[in-house]
Amino acid sequence: MKGARLLAGRISGVAGALALSQVLVGVMFILAIRRITPTELGSVTTTFAVGTIGATVFDFGLANLLVRELASGRVARSTVLGMVRLKRRFIPLLIAPVAVVGLLLVPDPFPAALLSLVGALLWEAGAMNALLRATEQFTRAATAQVAGRTAGLLVTVLILALGDPTLALAAGLVVGYLGEAIIGRYFLGRSPGGAVSIADGVAMQRRAASFGLVSLSAVGQQLDTPLVTLGGGLTIAGLYSGAGRLLGPLLFLSSALALVGAPWLARAQGDLELLRAEERRVRRFSMVLAVAPLLAASVGPWVMPWILGPAFAASGWVLSVLAIGCTLSTLNQGAATILQNRGYEGTVGRAITIGLTTGLVTTYLFALTGSAAWAAAGFVLSQLYIQLHLAIRLRRPPTQIASPQPPAAITQP
Repeated sequence: MKGARLLAGRISGVAGALALSQVLVGVMFILAIRRITPTELGSVTTTFAVGTIGATVFDFGLANLLVRELASGRVARSTVLGMVRLKRRFIPLLIAPVAVVGLLLVPDPFPAALLSLVGALLWEAGAMNALLRATEQFTRAATAQVAGRTAGLLVTVLILALGDPTLALAAGLVVGYLGEAIIGRYFLGRSPGGAVSIADGVAMQRRAASFGLVSLSAVGQQLDTPLVTLGGGLTIAGLYSGAGRLLGPLLFLSSALALVGAPWLARAQGDLELLRAEERRVRRFSMVLAVAPLLAASVGPWVMPWILGPAFAASGWVLSVLAIGCTLSTLNQGAATILQNRGYEGTVGRAITIGLTTGLVTTYLFALTGSAAWAAAGFVLSQLYIQLHLAIRLRRPPTQIASPQPPAAITQP
């Protein structure tokens, strides 16, 4: 019972911080959305989605792998920090494509230029958050996240008072992630040493591949946004993303489960009976957390016009469909965390790859119909396939302690 209370406390604490952060971002979007058209919103959210996806691809599971390795004691703190330093050298590769998309879609070049930094700042903030969690500094990680989002919201309100909603939204997003990154780095403190070698960095990145695929699944609805733009245009993308922005507080549940569950299970790898008990605990928590998205799905069509205004009434059904996908995603996150801890990264990777590809293709094809709600069905199909794929493997109980291959020797250049 003590273990269950501790796990519940940690999940609740992380979930609470993520929820508050998402609420602050949600308020930021709502204040801006009520003053812009679906087409204008589509241009901003598509650029933001490209930045978010870019940050996820750029990291590709490295942060989550480092959390597991550091928590289990297999990798030293200096090595983890060395990996982060190495990745920073390649940040221009993340900024460039986001800048191109922003300049093509956003009419005003200044907000477009600001949005080009979102991906890089999002990755930096996420890396700092991961390092704080890996060292069990959950309160500091939450503080940095909430403080950053609060600063972003204040900037949005200030610029809205001056009358430019597009600039207000872009600046608020940038300041939010920048603030979190700065505070996170301050909490981590200074650490001696440099970046790891390119060879060692590549070896570690390869081991992070399945975590990266899981991360891509977690941002599946944001991956959908550019495809909805391609298939249905900016207006349909605006209606789609109007619901997607409000979906953030639902996705924090599965995110919290992953953030806490990975290091939690890693510490139980030395005891088979304890591992089985902790896996059952994680599965029960995932089922409880999946209830919230179901409740959101039932009220979507009625609350969206009230929140965003009559121009976004069609977003209500989009929210309902995406919320069903979030229910499946929350269940999938628990299963993926368990299987990765057992060492079945390949199984998880294949499930995510096939499911995500299927979902993206169907999202684009459904967007061609001109319906944002139909486009949202692609996310549900992707999560449904992933659930079925993982469930087949999960039916087999662990017969031995999972012990992933140790990383290649890390050397300082």
